Amino acid sequence: MMQQQPIYNPIIPFTGSIVGGLQDGKMVIIQGQVPGHAKRFGVDFQCGSCEVPRADVAFHLNIRYDESAVVCNTLDCQRWGSEERKSHIPINAGSYFELIIKSCYTCFQVSVNGQHFLEYRHRLPMTRVDTLKVSGDVHVNAISFKEPDVPPAYAPPAYGAGHPFASNVAVNYCAPPTFSMPAKPAYNVMAKPNSRNRRQKSTPAQVTVSNPAVPYQAYMGAIRPQQLIKIIGTVNTKPNTFTINLKAKYADNIALHISQRYAENAVVRNSRIHQKWGTEERTLPFLPFVPGQTFEMQIIVQPSCYKILVNGRHLFNYNHRLQPLNQIDELEVTGDISLSLVQY
Repeated sequence: MMQQQPIYNPIIPFTGSIVGGLQDGKMVIIQGQVPGHAKRFGVDFQCGSCEVPRADVAFHLNIRYDESAVVCNTLDCQRWGSEERKSHIPINAGSYFELIIKSCYTCFQVSVNGQHFLEYRHRLPMTRVDTLKVSGDVHVNAISFKEPDVPPAYAPPAYGAGHPFASNVAVNYCAPPTFSMPAKPAYNVMAKPNSRNRRQKSTPAQVTVSNPAVPYQAYMGAIRPQQLIKIIGTVNTKPNTFTINLKAKYADNIALHISQRYAENAVVRNSRIHQKWGTEERTLPFLPFVPGQTFEMQIIVQPSCYKILVNGRHLFNYNHRLQPLNQIDELEVTGDISLSLVQY
């Protein structure tokens, strides 16, 4: 059976077909981030895409931060059945996640970040399911589909624990990226090291996204001092402009705006706070972004400023105008470039 191609950066709410429907062993893999202010989001395995009257929902998975519960249910002939609830929410608000839902003969199996979470026994035949819907407070980077006994179409995240559904998946720590990028997008999460001291804080997970589409948006969670954000991209051969923003999504503020403007032969830096732009900064020791060429940008978050390096050379510092830093949670890339890698 032909493997269904992944779906990248879908607009939420998203409704799409599951090519070939469900069969025993088929997996749907959803990778994304939950905003820090999320109330709830849901994943529905539907029997059709009709909105009015609403199509039957064989499996409704609803993560409710406002109720501190995960709710599962089935919609049959416009009527919801009895809810099945878990009081433990496995995805923290403000964090990256990988959600795998596997269809089996008797049930749906759900794992989160490499750990088995729940099973939901079929109330409707899984063979009727042909549509996936994702809605609510969630940012989705990729939706992938794995047929039984077919390797996934992306590099699986590396988790310290074994993969719950595929014992032959290799577990590796992320190596530092090089300019030789994989042909297909890959999502990797650095496994958190074991700590002998329970009071010691664990290192935040590192997310690596390869070959994302532009425009690109990523919910990073709250940024922190000493965090490194890496962007590898290639400028179009006849560019006009491209922009890289660090944003405080909830208040719609832009903490760091980097705008390469070829008509002005300038790299402009600024901030937009409460819908007002501040004073532009333009002075640079060199202009690094050459049309048709690849570059590597590093944004290092320091206590007093952002330190920006391009191709290993220091380009500029930009003093913080928007604080505290923990309100800054989104990366945005737009314009006349293609991306090979984003890491944060």
